Amino acid sequence: MNAPMPGYWTPDLLLSEADVARFERVPLAERKLPASTYEMLMDGCAIDPSKVAIHYFTDGARPRETARQVTYAELRDKVHQTANLLDDLGVGKDDVVSVLMPAIPESQFVLWGAQAAGIVNPANPMLEPDILVQMFRSAGTRILVAFGGDEHAEIWAKAEAVARGLPSLAAVIRVGGAGPAEVAGVPVIDFAEAVERYPSDRLVSGRIFSSDDTASLFHTGGTTGAPKLARNLHRNQVFWVWASRHLLGLDSTEVQVLGVPVFHVAGAVVGCFSPLVKGATVVLMTSTGFRHPSVLPNLWRIVEAFRANMLILVPTLVNQVLSIPLDGADISTLTYVASSTAPLSTTVADAFHRMTGVRIRESWGMTETTAVTCITPLVEQVKVGSSGVRLPYQRVRVVQPDGTGSVARDCAPGEPGLVIVRGPSVFPGYLGQEQAACRFDGDWLDTGDLGYLDADGWLWITGRAKDLIIRGGHNIDPKMVEEVLFGHPAVQDAAVVGAPDAHAGEVPVAYVVLKPGASASADSVLRYAAEHMPERAAIPRHCFVLPEMPKTSVGKIQKNLLRVDAIERMFRAALDGIGRSAEVKAADRGSSGFFVEIRVPTLGADDAALDGALRSFTVPYAVRLIEGA
Repeated sequence: MNAPMPGYWTPDLLLSEADVARFERVPLAERKLPASTYEMLMDGCAIDPSKVAIHYFTDGARPRETARQVTYAELRDKVHQTANLLDDLGVGKDDVVSVLMPAIPESQFVLWGAQAAGIVNPANPMLEPDILVQMFRSAGTRILVAFGGDEHAEIWAKAEAVARGLPSLAAVIRVGGAGPAEVAGVPVIDFAEAVERYPSDRLVSGRIFSSDDTASLFHTGGTTGAPKLARNLHRNQVFWVWASRHLLGLDSTEVQVLGVPVFHVAGAVVGCFSPLVKGATVVLMTSTGFRHPSVLPNLWRIVEAFRANMLILVPTLVNQVLSIPLDGADISTLTYVASSTAPLSTTVADAFHRMTGVRIRESWGMTETTAVTCITPLVEQVKVGSSGVRLPYQRVRVVQPDGTGSVARDCAPGEPGLVIVRGPSVFPGYLGQEQAACRFDGDWLDTGDLGYLDADGWLWITGRAKDLIIRGGHNIDPKMVEEVLFGHPAVQDAAVVGAPDAHAGEVPVAYVVLKPGASASADSVLRYAAEHMPERAAIPRHCFVLPEMPKTSVGKIQKNLLRVDAIERMFRAALDGIGRSAEVKAADRGSSGFFVEIRVPTLGADDAALDGALRSFTVPYAVRLIEGA
């Protein structure tokens, strides 16, 4: 039997800061939101149990022919059965279930079933086993759920390696494939066979949820060691999907094609949980999403095949999509195209609009705020480069810090400063650290982002505080330089980082990827930058053409890796200048900054020349002898 939309879903559509302020006149407590993600999902499943909740296809060239469907009735049953299996294995509300899964339908049973039983910890299967072991040990992982199918054989191999290093592990659940009955003395349970033994109509545990219970541990960072684990509470996730609906304007008619990983908040919470709790539809575009070779070339046909109206991209993907012709595909159903992780180039945004007739709507947020905090609403006039307006009940300030962890003053409209946030979607802290090292001026979250609020209350992110380039006293915003580089007709991707310089302290260095079939030299790109850059100090000192950008699993450019490369290049150039052969290795040590190790075959009479060549660099370094030289 179908159920009506729950009363907490209202038809209000918020288009401006003024709309948000009016909406907030009703206290949040009076909105009567569910206490848990489980209850919210069960509400979504009840709206129309026979409706398809999930489409999953394996070939982007034949999406309908290779598709599998999961109805809401099936989703409800499998979430219950998964939670009951975990309960039988001893998982309580404070126990952690770590998950190594691709974006297949079973990932949804596990993600939300684990939150119904305990705490879910989705992890990137591409992380090295030793990093996963460190993470899972920190989490106190009790159960490990891992994919065992042949198409991702590396996941199961890592699961076996990880299991050997986890003394807290009670069981491993294998999803797909066949394998051993135990790993390192830990029993291995076949998911498909085991869940069928459990009730599908209820939680056997009879759990009573608190909105302050921890729902998930999403990892963030991890480029320089074990990732930090951000605690998201049930109320964080419930609030976010409810509040965002009023800016996105998407309801049970939403059909979202999802290509980002489900171990990240963008995939799990925004891409899956948000449409599912509204009784809408998610299209999982193969188990690896945009990374699958059949997806991007066929993206417009996929949109047409499923009559999709919601698509999530990141700036680097937008650049690639521009190279995919529509070829007559009917994408008229597409109403909301979202972009996050970094401000979008105006050049790229305009090109996308000309090609598709759809405006990309940008947003901004982070794992620590559950998902995005500011969203571009469904207004006609989109402000390209802005992240839009804040979620209702969520506060955003731009401030000038006083250097002691407090606010010196709030910035005026249009004045850049540090972005800080407070509200119902902000996490309570990292696992083991609680509120330490991330709070500012009391209970405000220091996002580490720089930006400003305009006169309409729209947020503009100008960069990361740590990414600001200071060249001889000139503050240079990398985004401004990147915007110019995107105007070069041959450039598809561009990233600018600061590199050490013996005279100016730092200089901007550009990395570019060329469009397919295009050709351009690094010198020609630098000449173009010199001709079009509005500020002379911002002209890159060097340019390097790459076959591809280093990116995270969700398509965000890893600027820390580019900075490592730039630092090594600058140090090598300085050593070449004195004719000194040496091995140079830079490392990103996270909050401790960058460090350079220089290994030389001999130390002797030219030590003074070596010291003279390097002493002006501000990046710490050490000179050591090559062992055995």
